[in-house]
Amino acid sequence: MSNVSKGPLFALVVFVTLLGCASVLKSAGILAEQIRATEVLMGGDIYLHLCGSFILGMLCRLTTQRKICFGLPPATLFVLVLVVLDESLQSLIPSRQFSWLDMAVNVVGVLFGTYFCSVIAIAWSKNKATH
Repeated sequence: MSNVSKGPLFALVVFVTLLGCASVLKSAGILAEQIRATEVLMGGDIYLHLCGSFILGMLCRLTTQRKICFGLPPATLFVLVLVVLDESLQSLIPSRQFSWLDMAVNVVGVLFGTYFCSVIAIAWSKNKATH
């Protein structure tokens, strides 16, 4: 646990919890109108999915430098499982519907967020090394 940054890990847990709760509440019909209003405010549910998953990906990369598969940290792999599971379970809920587009946007957002943060970190370390 020594190579884990606790601040980003805490933010990641909070953000996963908030997004997960929003999905569960929307499925249960609790605060569904407020969640839909947030989606509309963002320009549609796809943009909310993309922004949320991108931020999750960045937080995953900030949590640890360690990489275990395809240059991805363990947190990214865990979050990828969570977003796929969340979207897949929606096919079992009568008030929700499964969407391949939502799943793809979630996966791409997490991966882009992780890789974006990695590119920034590499550029930052190269800049620091030259000065």
